[in-house]
Amino acid sequence: MNKNLSEQSDWDELLDFISDRQLTPVLGKEMYKFRENNILIPIEEYLSKQILGSYGVTDQPALVLTQAVNYLMNEKRVKTMDIIRKLKSLVREINFEFPLLTEFLGIRDLNYFINTAVYNNVLENNLAAVRTQDATSINFSINEPFSDSNDLERLQEPFVFNVFGSLLNTVDPALSEDDMLEYTGYFKEKMKNATNIINALKNKNLLFLGCSFPDWMVRFILRLLSNEPMHDWGTKRTIVVVNDPTDLRKMQFDFLKNYDVTTYDGTTNDFVTELSRQWKQKNPLAVKNKMVFLSYTVKDKDAVENLKKAIEGINNVTCWYDNREIVAGDDFKTEIAKNIKSADLFIPLISANSLMHKDGYVQLEWFTADNVNTFRKIDGKTDKYLMPVVIDDTNPYDTSVPKYFSELSIGKVPLGNPGQEFLSQIKETLNLI
Repeated sequence: MNKNLSEQSDWDELLDFISDRQLTPVLGKEMYKFRENNILIPIEEYLSKQILGSYGVTDQPALVLTQAVNYLMNEKRVKTMDIIRKLKSLVREINFEFPLLTEFLGIRDLNYFINTAVYNNVLENNLAAVRTQDATSINFSINEPFSDSNDLERLQEPFVFNVFGSLLNTVDPALSEDDMLEYTGYFKEKMKNATNIINALKNKNLLFLGCSFPDWMVRFILRLLSNEPMHDWGTKRTIVVVNDPTDLRKMQFDFLKNYDVTTYDGTTNDFVTELSRQWKQKNPLAVKNKMVFLSYTVKDKDAVENLKKAIEGINNVTCWYDNREIVAGDDFKTEIAKNIKSADLFIPLISANSLMHKDGYVQLEWFTADNVNTFRKIDGKTDKYLMPVVIDDTNPYDTSVPKYFSELSIGKVPLGNPGQEFLSQIKETLNLI
């Protein structure tokens, strides 16, 4: 019978599975929510709206991508390959922050991921940003050959199996509901030689995270990826299903209550936040210290000291600025550039003092940081890097403020004394919540 994940003992068991590398996460579309104006938006809705709009469709309600594709194919008679071509260009341009995904990928004992979304570059780009490692991946395809993974017990870098193909890397990604059903029909035969991938499904505990599917597909997908009859669930391993509360989840949970599976009453975001918190608490040495570069002019020394003290009150965060760290004999410009490049976050302190000298060292730091930010974007790193603040009465959008800062949201930190909201923003940006 179904049980609910609520007791600390349930969390402890899940954490043990993770530390023993005995948990395979299966990621769904609810994990792909990007931040825009402090609101989390499902990438499905964004892509759906964009692809419909490209064909002049503006009268449809918010649809998931499969629904949008079905509408274009059935109602507008658009060819599948034309839809794929346009979606590819949209997906290549995705450069948003995905805080929920980033938080989950910070659990570094998880190295193998099954991905049910077709915009896999979002997952792989975020893995590269969080882990500073490139992920290897295999994309399931009906029409193209694909190989097995290496031994998943000996993974040295993250690995992703894209179970419904890839918009960017396969000719036949599963976009419509018909495509997904066809994939499930071919899956067993096509996977028979992929021993390592099958073992990760068959012999590990499974965490279905944010995998909301239409009602008719629930048993297809869960049965397919669990690789065993549902009445055997729970006899050899644990299967956990986490979704956002919706009518669709209610139908899924009503169906699953007849089987030995663990569910969770909260949101996907609640689950990830709590799992990450407990994992970090259990593995304090695995949490990488974050470095914040504070860029200021010497006349604002008191303000930068105030800001440094407040920021370093956050666990696992240290601040760096040139006046304290550079020793005699160091190459000044090289040392600054090296630390700007390695920083997780760059905070320029904007003031009348810092804007006074157009060719000063602080201006050089700002220019260097803007270049670093540009190259981070080129490398596919979507996490926020620049967080400018004003520490006096300077107008943040004054023409003397560099355009690459004034185009961003500029915070106010009077005399370098931040409020709790600003510190929470830093914690979230550095994936420390």
